[in-house]
Amino acid sequence: MKDHFVKTENHKRLLAAASFMEERGSHSACLCLLHGEPSVGKTRNISQWGAGVNAVLVMGHVGMKLDGLRWAISQHFGIKHQSNSTAEMKQQIAMLQAHQTPIVFDEAQFGLNMRSMGSDAAGIEYLRQVGEAAKIYVMLICHKSEVQRFNESKHIRTRISHQCEMLNASELDTVNFVRELAEVEVGEGVGQLVYKQTGGKYRLVENAIAALERIAGFKGLKRLELADVANVTLVVDHEQSLIPKAEPKSNGTRGGAR
Repeated sequence: MKDHFVKTENHKRLLAAASFMEERGSHSACLCLLHGEPSVGKTRNISQWGAGVNAVLVMGHVGMKLDGLRWAISQHFGIKHQSNSTAEMKQQIAMLQAHQTPIVFDEAQFGLNMRSMGSDAAGIEYLRQVGEAAKIYVMLICHKSEVQRFNESKHIRTRISHQCEMLNASELDTVNFVRELAEVEVGEGVGQLVYKQTGGKYRLVENAIAALERIAGFKGLKRLELADVANVTLVVDHEQSLIPKAEPKSNGTRGGAR
């Protein structure tokens, strides 16, 4: 499979969100919340876009502390990490302001778990503070299930200027994924078949493309037509088997019909 970034509707949504933040009026409302279900391409899009604008990319993780967040920002600019957090923050603000580069915090929900100076969301508060002072914006990336946690603090939610939701690939996006990433040519209808079996979930689309390449290799074909794979299960969405099924509702009677 080719290592190539495919521009999709999610990429357009991201660009629109960035444009909104650049043109916002309030510097204090410097947070943008970008969210979506797993496997919609959040990290892939953010990484590609962030590299293009030289954004400060920070990856949140389990057990991350405020000191680690500060270190990640300093490392981007070559600032010496130090115990004097005030002095370090001033240097970060100066560099952010000079370069006018945004901060991207992926898996940002972990910033809500950093407790410091009485704050339960010290990581997000820190980013808000440096973003406001430097007059840049901060992209917070999280799963859709975590969005409500950012709304629990009035101090944080009033600093969120914009929210952007990323979605599963559309049929057109899926077709483009297959055509641009597969190492084998595909005929009309193959991309649509991949969409039908994957629902546009990017990880499943990748697996389906790999399956197409294996089939082409086995059959010695340089181009796959729909007839070659029409009756083939390219992928199985195992996630569906892990989702609890709802219990059938009772009709309220006892002992069955009489």
